[in-house]
Amino acid sequence: MTKLVLLSDLYSNHELDERILSLINGEQPSIGYIPSCSDPGRKYFEHTVRYYNQLGIESIDYYDLDLEYEENRFNTIFESDAIHLSGGNTFYFLSLLQKRNAMGLLRSYVHKGGILIGVSAGSILTTPTIEIAGYGEDADENHVGIMDKQALALVDFEFSPHWDGTEEALESLRDYVRANATTIYACKDGGGLVIDGEKVESYGDTRRIN
Repeated sequence: MTKLVLLSDLYSNHELDERILSLINGEQPSIGYIPSCSDPGRKYFEHTVRYYNQLGIESIDYYDLDLEYEENRFNTIFESDAIHLSGGNTFYFLSLLQKRNAMGLLRSYVHKGGILIGVSAGSILTTPTIEIAGYGEDADENHVGIMDKQALALVDFEFSPHWDGTEEALESLRDYVRANATTIYACKDGGGLVIDGEKVESYGDTRRIN
């Protein structure tokens, strides 16, 4: 049964926080954190640690796919109760997952019951394609020149984080939906989706566009 959490950002939302805890549902849960690029000073990692600590989760380990990559160590991440995919540049993040042959491993982890938690770019990576990351005014730059934009395809829709709440932004996404024959969930910061089996649960301010 697929279990995913797709977040726009890492702001605390009490209802969503409680749902994440119920999904993990362990006495001493462990989370493996994968950054979108190396974080030598652990700035973004520490922010994530603080978020999970306030949920009562103490075991959060950092697994680098970039400059500090160690294959043997990375393979131990799949023993974690949940894996957290950070925000950042979606194109670069996907290029790292491809380079380290991690795509199939992550799919297998989820299919075997592991929980995947994505934030922004990390959420986009759970969908069929990262194409939307390059769309709109605040698009990620594809500076690595990645051609294969297929993502994990753990859901059958696309995800647009950081929706600013305007109708103009929704209309732009409707144009994308029409051009690509797809479905999008637009999500404001502070909100997210929980996928538990076949059910898609919405938290905070989200819009389904199809």
